[in-house]
Amino acid sequence: MPFDFFGTPPWVRRSSADHLWVLLLLALVVAALGQVLIVRSVGVAWAPPALWALALALTMMAWRQRPVAAMATALPTASPRWGFIVASLFLVPIAWVGAADNTFRWWGVAAWWGSLGLWLCGWRALARPTGREQEPWRRWQAVAFLVILLGAAVFRFWNIDALPQEMTSDHTEKLLDAQDILDGSRPIFFERNTGREPIQFYLTALLAGPLGLGTTHTALKVGSALIGMLTVPLIYLLARSGLGLPRSAALLAMALLAASKWHVEISRLGLRVPCAPFGVALTLIFFLRALRGHERRDWLLAGAAMAVALHGYTPTRIVPLLLAAGSMLWLLLEQARHRTGLTWRKAFTNVALLPLTTVIGFVPLLRYSVDKPENFWYRSTTRVFGGDGQSIDLPARFLENCWNALRMFHYRGDEVWVNTLPYDPVLDWVTGVLLIVGVAIVLAAVLRHWRATELTLLLSVPVLLLPSILALGWPRENPSVIRASGALPVVMVIAALPLWAMMQATEQRWPWHRSPFRRALGTAILAAVFVTIAQQNASVYFGPYAKQYLESANNSSEIARAIQRHSAEVGGIEHAFLLLWPHWVDTRAVGINMGAPRWNNVLKSSRVVDEPHLAPTPRLVVLPVAAQDDLVTLQELWPDARTEMVSSRVPSKSFYLIVRASR
Repeated sequence: MPFDFFGTPPWVRRSSADHLWVLLLLALVVAALGQVLIVRSVGVAWAPPALWALALALTMMAWRQRPVAAMATALPTASPRWGFIVASLFLVPIAWVGAADNTFRWWGVAAWWGSLGLWLCGWRALARPTGREQEPWRRWQAVAFLVILLGAAVFRFWNIDALPQEMTSDHTEKLLDAQDILDGSRPIFFERNTGREPIQFYLTALLAGPLGLGTTHTALKVGSALIGMLTVPLIYLLARSGLGLPRSAALLAMALLAASKWHVEISRLGLRVPCAPFGVALTLIFFLRALRGHERRDWLLAGAAMAVALHGYTPTRIVPLLLAAGSMLWLLLEQARHRTGLTWRKAFTNVALLPLTTVIGFVPLLRYSVDKPENFWYRSTTRVFGGDGQSIDLPARFLENCWNALRMFHYRGDEVWVNTLPYDPVLDWVTGVLLIVGVAIVLAAVLRHWRATELTLLLSVPVLLLPSILALGWPRENPSVIRASGALPVVMVIAALPLWAMMQATEQRWPWHRSPFRRALGTAILAAVFVTIAQQNASVYFGPYAKQYLESANNSSEIARAIQRHSAEVGGIEHAFLLLWPHWVDTRAVGINMGAPRWNNVLKSSRVVDEPHLAPTPRLVVLPVAAQDDLVTLQELWPDARTEMVSSRVPSKSFYLIVRASR
C-alpha cells in the first residue's frame, strides 16, 4: 500500500482509526503493566513476559496491512565518470604506502582522501539527489527540533567539568595518546591499552591543543559529548531520510535519544563509546534509504559512512555483517520480486559498490590490520575466547549471553560502575514499554510485507548487540552498555513508532486542528510523556549514578591539588612521589590533573625514599591511609618531616602527605 509522505498515512484516514487507536492503547497499557511489575518487583516471574506477549499480539492485530518504511522507485542512474574512477584507483596504492609503520603522512592522507573523493565523484554519489520525497517544515516542527537540541545539549554538557568527577586508567591512557599527538606523533591505530581506533584521539588533541582545553579530563569529556550531541540530529535523519517516516515520527525518535540516560552516560564518559551510535546512525541513514529507494548514490554513501564508523569504536566492526545481511535480503525480497525497477546487473553493481567504497575509505587501518593483525584483533578475540586458554562451552555460553543481553533493556543492566549505575536497565520504564510495542509494529510489518527495509531494521537490534553477546570469554562483561551502544539509534527509532502511531490515530479520531482545546490537550499529554521520560533518566544519571561514580573512582584530582599546594615548599612537583599501593590511584592521572601529563613519580617502597638513584630527590610522599607501616617507616627515615592527613570528599579515600621542606 503506498505511503503518503505529506501527512497522515492513508491507512489511518480510513475508518479503522478507532480500531487502531483502541488496540494500540490497550497494547501500551498491558505492556506498561508488565513493566510496573518489574519495577516494583511484585507478582510471579512469568507475569511480565506474558503481559508483553499479549501486548505484542494486540499490536500485531492493530497493524494489519500497514508498512513502516516508505518505499520509493529507483531514479535513473547516471553514467560513471571513468576518468575519476581510474584516478581514484591509482591513488589507493599511494595511500597504502603512505600508511606504512602505523603512521599518517600528509601525502598518504591526501591520497587516501583524494581516492575516496574521486571514487564517489566518479560514481556520481555526490550529485544532488532529485525526486526525493518532500514534506514541508511546519513551524511547530522547527521549534520542536530546536527545543530537542537544546535539551540534548543540557543533558550532555551541564556541569560536565565535574561529572563524571574523576578519571580512571582508561581516561589516563587516552589522554596520553592525545599528548603523543600534540608531541608530534601521528599514529593510525593507537596500540596503548590493547589497541584503539583514532577518531577520539585526534579530536581530543584538537580540543586540548589548538582549542585550549589542555590535556585534561574535561577535554576528553567535551570531545565525547560533542560526538554524542551530533548523534541526536542523526537519529532524526535515520527516521526521516533512512526510513522515510514523517517529520513528527523522526522528532519523536530524536527526543527519545536526547533524554536517554544510556546515551547521556556514554556521551559524558570521555571514552570512545559514543562513536558507535554515531557511526551506526550515519551508516544506516544511507543504507536503509538504499534498501527502500534503490539508488546507487545511497549504496556508495553507506559504504563511505561505514568507513568513517570503523575509525571510531571497535564494536562497529559488527556492522558490515548487518550490511551484508541487509544486502542479501534486498536482492531476495526486492530485486527478485521486481520491486526495484533495476536490472540484475545494476542491482549487483550497487551491492558491490558498498564494500568497495568501505575498503577505499578504510585503507590506513586496513594496512595496519595486515601489518599487525594480532594487535588489531587482540581486544575482540580475547573477549570472545578469553585470554588465558580457558575452556568454554561456546553454544551454551552464547545462549546465556543472548538472554542476558536482551534483559538489559528492562530487567538487569551492566554491572560496571564506570559506565552506568550497576544493574540498572538501560531504558527508563516508559521507553521500555514503547520499545516492546514498537518491536511488535515492525514485526507485524515484516510478516505481512516481507520487505528488506523492515526486516533489516528488526534484524539490526540482535546483530548490534553481538559485540556484547560475544564476550564469551568474559561473561560478566555482558550485558555491556558500551559494547551494545551501537543498537541505541535503532532502539530509539523503534520505540518512537507507537507514539507516532497513537498521535496519527488520535488526530484522525479527534482532529486537533479543528479545536484549539484538543490541540492544547494533545500537546500537553505529549509534553507530559517526555517530561516523565526526561525526569526518569535525569534522576538516575545526576543522582545515584553520579554518587556511586564519585564513591568508586580514585580521587586523583584531590591528590593533585594537595601536591600543588605544597609544590613551592618542596621545590616543585618533580620532588613529589606517590607510594605504590595495590588498587590505588593511577599515578599518571595525578600528573595529568597537575597539568604535567608525563609526570609519573612512583615510590615502589617507603624504604628506598633516600636512595641516591632517585632523582629528583623525594621531598613529598603521598600514601593511602591503609599504608600505616609505610607511614611509620617514612616518619622514622624523615624525623624532621611534617605529616598531614588530607580529608577527602569521600571519607574512605583520605590520604597522608609526608612533607620535608626543601633546604
